[in-house]
Amino acid sequence: MSTYEDIWYAARSTRIVYMPPKLLETFGESSVHYLVVSENMDRPGALTLRSGLVTAERPRIVTPTYFRQKAVENFNADAQKYFDEVLSREVNARFLEYGLHFGKQEFQEESVQGDAREVAEQAAADAQDDLEKRQGVLIGPDDAWEVSLMHFITQLVQRSLPFHARDIASRGLFDLNNGVPQAVLLEIQGDFARCQSLEAARDLGAKLRDYGLFERFEDQFYDLFRKLK
Repeated sequence: MSTYEDIWYAARSTRIVYMPPKLLETFGESSVHYLVVSENMDRPGALTLRSGLVTAERPRIVTPTYFRQKAVENFNADAQKYFDEVLSREVNARFLEYGLHFGKQEFQEESVQGDAREVAEQAAADAQDDLEKRQGVLIGPDDAWEVSLMHFITQLVQRSLPFHARDIASRGLFDLNNGVPQAVLLEIQGDFARCQSLEAARDLGAKLRDYGLFERFEDQFYDLFRKLK
């Protein structure tokens, strides 16, 4: 695994050539297309173009325990380390979780010759022709391109976060009940109401542990488990 300095340097070396003006959705899923342009440092003019899709689920209010466990599970170890050691100090999003997923099925990698800046700027110009489509263009190190992608995505999240927080707060979903956001309690109670099988109950128990809330709902959970068994 790369060192903290390596990851920090990769993120700071990333150049976001085009940031989509369209923000992430507050109450729906968002799709973000990306193009990462990387130059081979041993072969000047040799470029690798990596493109694909990242999907962000509807932002949910969660506990900090769950946020760390799940928010970046689809990124590699270096990207997760960047999240832990860099972004955790910078991003005030402790109660908002974005289910970020790599669209591996749409991932493409291509080798071309050219100037990284020129290729990226042309891609940015093309992206501006369709402002309804979220597209990002960035230049990043070849051996740490996922860190560059994580950096880009978190920049987009930070731009979207104030608007999401305002929309969510207007519905009272940030209000705390014994330290737990109201949205989390509503979500958990909905899970209890829909639980109709032992398999679903086991999934609910795992979710409560992920949220760090099992003790709070322990009696209700075991009453449900006994009825289903």
